[in-house]
Amino acid sequence: MTLTSIQVDVEVRDRLKAIADASNTSIKQVVARMAAQTMTPAELAERQARGRAAMATNGVVVDDDPADPDRRAAEAFWAGLEGDKP
Repeated sequence: MTLTSIQVDVEVRDRLKAIADASNTSIKQVVARMAAQTMTPAELAERQARGRAAMATNGVVVDDDPADPDRRAAEAFWAGLEGDKP
C-alpha cells in the first residue's frame, strides 16, 4: 500500500495525537478508523433504502415528508429495533 501525506492545521494534528495517545494507537490508525466508520452519501442512501425496505416488510411506509402520518409508527419501529422506548 502506498502511503501519502495529508495536511491539517496544527490544532487538528494535536487533537488527533491526543486521541491516538488516549487509545494507545497512532494518528494513522485513528484516521483509518474514522474513515472506516464514516459513511459516504452513497452508503447512507443505500442504508436508508434498506431501512425503508425493512419497514415496508413490516407494513410501515415512510415518505420523505416530515409530516407523514406514518412517521410516529416508523420512529416506534426503529426504537423497538434499537431497544429503546418510543
